Amino acid sequence: MFRAPMETDVQRVRQVLARELETISHYESLAAAAERPELRAFFLHLAEEEKEHVAEATTLLRRLDAGQELQFGKPFPASHFEAPEAPPAAPLTDPRKALHATTSPPAPHGDTFTVGSLRGPHA
Repeated sequence: MFRAPMETDVQRVRQVLARELETISHYESLAAAAERPELRAFFLHLAEEEKEHVAEATTLLRRLDAGQELQFGKPFPASHFEAPEAPPAAPLTDPRKALHATTSPPAPHGDTFTVGSLRGPHA
């Protein structure tokens, strides 16, 4: 896969930040899968060290990118992170469509259950 070279310090810091975040997730998944408590503790310790690197990279990014710093200054209410409510289902107004919205009953004695011909009316 071709990767363009990093051209700015901001891009380099973002790359470091992305890799540190991936590494945290990796160490935490290793900890979750570890069978031995001492290994679980070791992986969690490594994840904590990476979190420090994330904090450091974020601090640098905020210093180097004024636009990013503005985003950190925005207040985000808790509702910003909640899933939107699903819209209510539209009422069924055409009873002919009800057949398509319901499941067919089980076939008696395991036989195939069919309703009429799929070819349309016979001449």
